[in-house]
Amino acid sequence: MLRLSLALAMAIALMAPSAHAAESFITLCYHDIPESPVEKDDISQKDFINQIEYLRTHGFTFVSPADILAASRGAKTLPEKAVLLTFDDAYESFYRFVYPALRLYNIPAVLSVVTSWIDNPETSGYRTKRFMSWQQIREVSDSGLVTVASHSARLHRLLQANPVGNVEPAPAAFLYFSESRRYETEPEFRGRIRGDLASSIDVLTAKLGARPAIFTWPYGSYNEFAIEEARKLGFEMILTLDDGYSSIRRLDRVNRYYLESHLDWLAAFKDSLRRGLQEDYRIRGVQVDLDMIVSKNSAEESDKNLGLLLDRLVRMGVNTVFLQGFCDVGATGNVKSLYFANSVLPVEMDFLSHAVNRIRSREMKVFVWMPALAYELPDPVLNDALKVREWKGGKPEVTSSWYRRLSPFDPRSLEATRQIFADLAARVQFDGILIQDDAYLAETEDFHPSAVEAFRKRYGVSPEPEKLKADQDLNAKWVAFKTEALDRHIGEIVKTVRTYRPGAAIARNIYSSVVTNPDATTWFAQDFKGYLRTYDYTVVMAYAAMEGKKDHRKWYRELFKASGGQENAARVVFKLQAYDWKGEKWVSDGVIKEDITFLMSLGAQHVAYYPDNVYRNKPDVDTVAVILSARDEVKRKGAPPEIAPEGALERLFRRLFSPNP
Repeated sequence: MLRLSLALAMAIALMAPSAHAAESFITLCYHDIPESPVEKDDISQKDFINQIEYLRTHGFTFVSPADILAASRGAKTLPEKAVLLTFDDAYESFYRFVYPALRLYNIPAVLSVVTSWIDNPETSGYRTKRFMSWQQIREVSDSGLVTVASHSARLHRLLQANPVGNVEPAPAAFLYFSESRRYETEPEFRGRIRGDLASSIDVLTAKLGARPAIFTWPYGSYNEFAIEEARKLGFEMILTLDDGYSSIRRLDRVNRYYLESHLDWLAAFKDSLRRGLQEDYRIRGVQVDLDMIVSKNSAEESDKNLGLLLDRLVRMGVNTVFLQGFCDVGATGNVKSLYFANSVLPVEMDFLSHAVNRIRSREMKVFVWMPALAYELPDPVLNDALKVREWKGGKPEVTSSWYRRLSPFDPRSLEATRQIFADLAARVQFDGILIQDDAYLAETEDFHPSAVEAFRKRYGVSPEPEKLKADQDLNAKWVAFKTEALDRHIGEIVKTVRTYRPGAAIARNIYSSVVTNPDATTWFAQDFKGYLRTYDYTVVMAYAAMEGKKDHRKWYRELFKASGGQENAARVVFKLQAYDWKGEKWVSDGVIKEDITFLMSLGAQHVAYYPDNVYRNKPDVDTVAVILSARDEVKRKGAPPEIAPEGALERLFRRLFSPNP
């Protein structure tokens, strides 16, 4: 028997019996199982058998989709450490190698079939791959051991998603129609998904004599509209490629662990178990002004500039880019136009989706950086009516702040911003969003009529400055009331984004003073602890020069401690300034490198900087890359993989393929 490491023992302990243990299971996602791997997601036959042997001898139990469905109905209980095996695309290796192994071990599995690929293999785009025949698929389906799932009819492909011609996965992208120069509408999207899934159901039912109950999203790509259409068609389980354990309470979103070729595949699996099957992702990022890249009225020049940026990002080795989605060439802080097609503001250039596509193609994640409230609507009357009000000269007036924000208390503000984010999420395939630091309300704000009336209804008194100043308890209620309104507004934005991009990570900027000084909550109506509970990442604007901190190390140490230190490190991003706006000069490369290094030495897991200038090489790419590069961190380290005893694989292969087993 293989020796169980202490680390894995601790990981397995996490799956020990508890109030919810029986509701969780692990789902493994395999593709082709050739003798020797060719593609990144190929698993060699020896590695596959080693993995099965490892799971069998370490207390994992293989379960079937029927077991999981029964558990979801309360008809049975899943065993501890339950594992569901799934195989995508129906490669011939499944029939020639995997299926005999499954029969030998008596292990159930799911086989996901792209129906058009079986009839026309050349449409798959995989020239070196061979697929099963319908006869072979029928045979494994009739065995009772293999459950055949739909992997779509023709959704397993990339289609045009913007005017430039970039392509994105068909199951979640709202397509761009070049002939009519427009984007796909929601009804059109739903109809396309519904039609494809229905076609796959018809084919599988006709070929196999049974209607499929499981659907597997191609590329793991989906949105809420697609999920709704799949449910309407009667699919009982829907497989994704999201991280984490699967749950019998969310069978319309079954998470799966994606198997890839690793020299140390077992170490990778153990590491993932320790993290709850979550990705080990540490942000090494840069925040980029798209204003610096887009050349107005020249798509060709803009694309050339983007190429320069891509080269720089690759050389720097960053894994995350916070990319501006709005136009603010004049640096006013107030947005009048956007870099993506939308129905609220003018389009400066429909360039964002192209930039995001190209950056992501370099294996970097992209967070689109957007304001929450600082928009200038085209209708001047409506625009002024929605603006935050400050108390000035004994009465409420439109705020004179640098950020001329829409009031989060007027429902029309939410209507406008929600539509902006809906258009963004539908037309740009990003990994997350970064909410700008405009989501604040100062002490003298927001005396908008809608806010005053809402406060009066809740507390029976108007929030007049004199009353707030005289009554500490009332003032605390007023601050909490404003903080709640901001959080609610952003919460609705997040809900909208995740309708189109369910897996999108949410990050929100926060001023460093709110982290270090409890009184700052009153100044900005921002709550650091609330951020930690609500968002995937809280981005602390750790701008030492702007804060006038001469002793950077002392201040960063205080800031890191105030943020919760290593306890909260997985959810906090420290964003440093590369330009001194007060002194109007670039921070020296050595200082940036030293500051990032020091923060990481304290235990900071996520670091980034802003701004960046590709044309002036600011900061210096080579200097920053030494410490910021994430390349070395993605290389998995660990002990040599544990394998089956010498000779065991050879004996097993003989049993599998001997004419007389």
